[in-house]
Amino acid sequence: MKVESYDDLDPTVTEDVHLHTFAVPGMEVRVGAAKDDEDGSSDFETRLVPSVQYYQIELGPDSLNKLHEALQPFIEAAQEFEPPKGRKIRAK
Repeated sequence: MKVESYDDLDPTVTEDVHLHTFAVPGMEVRVGAAKDDEDGSSDFETRLVPSVQYYQIELGPDSLNKLHEALQPFIEAAQEFEPPKGRKIRAK
């Protein structure tokens, strides 16, 4: 069986294509439990909460370089950090 990978941005590239996983930060709106106001009414509280969306993409060398170039100013301003550890699920 022959397996071929194609660059997701440039389908003509089929050599030296690798799967890359990355995370993109964002903000998510969450609705909190009902809160009693001074006038006796109950409203739901909304708030912005930091969130992360994970993606996978297959890229060849040129597309990967384009991604790195686009991120370079942000990488230079950032501090290197260890990825967060997964949360353990407690047994019931």
